[in-house]
Parts: sequence; structure tokens; C-alpha cells
Amino acid sequence: MTGFTEATFRVLAELEANNTKAWYDANRDRLYSDARAPFEAMLDSVTMRLAGSKCPLAGSARTMFRQNRDVRFSKDKRPYKPTVSGMITPSGTKSGLGGVVYAQVGPQAGLLAAGFYKLGTADLGLMRDRIIAEPERFSEIAATLAARGLPLSTEDTLRTMPRGYADHDDHPLAEYLKLKSYTVYAPQPKPIWISGDIVQRMVDMALAVAPLLAFGRDALARRSD
Repeated sequence: MTGFTEATFRVLAELEANNTKAWYDANRDRLYSDARAPFEAMLDSVTMRLAGSKCPLAGSARTMFRQNRDVRFSKDKRPYKPTVSGMITPSGTKSGLGGVVYAQVGPQAGLLAAGFYKLGTADLGLMRDRIIAEPERFSEIAATLAARGLPLSTEDTLRTMPRGYADHDDHPLAEYLKLKSYTVYAPQPKPIWISGDIVQRMVDMALAVAPLLAFGRDALARRSD
């Protein structure tokens, strides 16, 4: 068990409804004990279960995100996120990311996600080049993930072929060459968190996406070539 309870969702719902510094300051301890501490415990448990596996990702309080929102360039000036989120990474830190598994819990439910999110232009080129160079390997990865109910998301994609790849418009994997992120998502309802099953769900996702993360790391390793 990780410690997620009805109180977890209640305090996040209250934060969503009372998104002010006054409420936050008065309820900071509740937010920690009911939501952030259980989330940290979940990351610790997942890390222990993945140790020595084919996907030894790790996370802790260091890989959780702050409750404060960066509102400098946003029209939404609410100061706090009504969610708690964090990730497990190859380094166990937020630096040198090479594909991650991400978790988020909110007022009603949560989600898990994994992969490479919003890659920069240079890194996208490396991923696309790797797909073209190893189409069979990538096809098998994508097909296996889809068969497990984790298809690669097409939400973050270009309408046309990216610059420099027009000659690959008829490539069998053209739809993947248009992606700007290589990620999978899985909603996680409230009972999964309260029962503690979220730990095994996160472990299972990490193991499922291990081939995708390895493919991406192989591609991005060419930065130094």
C-alpha cells in the first residue's frame, strides 16, 4: 500500500476549488500527508520493484514536480496545480532524461504515461532517422505496445511530413515520422490508487515500454557521434 486514500482526492479537489495562497498555506501539511507523501512512497516502491529488471528506472521526491505553477507566460494565473505528479527516470533525477515513465494524480483520477515527450528539433531528427534505419524494429515495438493497449499517441503530430523528410511521404511508417512526441498513455481511475495497485500498474508500464525507451536511447546517443 502507498497511502493513497479518499483524503488524497478530497484535498486535491479542495485545492482545485480554492486555488489561492491563503488556502494553500493553511492546508500545506494536509496536502503533503494526504497526497505528496503517498506519491513519494509510490515512486520508492516502483523503484525497488524495477531494480535489476530490464528497465531499472528510479524515482523519489527528487523526481516529483512542484505544486506551484509557472504563470509568467500563461493566461491561467492560478498559482497551484490541483494535481501531484512525478516520474521515474534512467538517472533517478530530472537531469539527463532518456525516456521516462510519468504519473499524475488529480481530484478525480489519474494517469500514467511513458516515452519521449516533446522532443527538440535535433532529437526528433535522430528519432526519425532511426525509424527509417530500423523500420522492422520500430514496427515491432509499436505493434507490441498497441497489442497491450498502449498505442503510441497521435495527439502531438504534424499534418504533413516534417522538413527534410518529404521523400519519405510514402514510407510505411510515415505516420510515426510526423510525431513530435513518442509516448503512450493510460488513465488510472481512483480505485487503482486507493487499492495500491497503481504501483504494479507503473511497474508494468515501465516493463512494457522498455523496448521503446531503448530504441529512443539508441537514437539519441548519436548526439555525440
